[in-house]
Amino acid sequence: MKLKIRKAGVNDVPAVHGLVAEATRRGKILKRSRLEVQKAINHFWVAEEAGKLVACCALEIYNKKLAEIRSLAVQAGREKQGIASRLVEACLREARRRRIYEVLVITNRENIFRRHGFSEQLQDQKALFTRP
Repeated sequence: MKLKIRKAGVNDVPAVHGLVAEATRRGKILKRSRLEVQKAINHFWVAEEAGKLVACCALEIYNKKLAEIRSLAVQAGREKQGIASRLVEACLREARRRRIYEVLVITNRENIFRRHGFSEQLQDQKALFTRP
């Protein structure tokens, strides 16, 4: 069956939230409520096969300089098939089209992002974190 990568629409909210919730339960991504997904649905890309969503990923654009790839979720049993990579590519194409200067990702699955040119830090910048 042919996998189609496309922008998400309002009708995709239940399926996208389901993918995000499943990935959250498996410890893959941070939790997002249905309302958060609904508000951000225009930022999501989805992978669809035979009319069913099997993966999603969001590109949240903060300003012309910075965007973040978030909520990369692939249905259990569909990992290691290149689906996540295709979604990351779609997000990066969108960032280039919008002339976004930098794209960041916070992840514990760094290999997929390294394959797309991400590194732990830029020469002139460092990411700093704290737990208040």
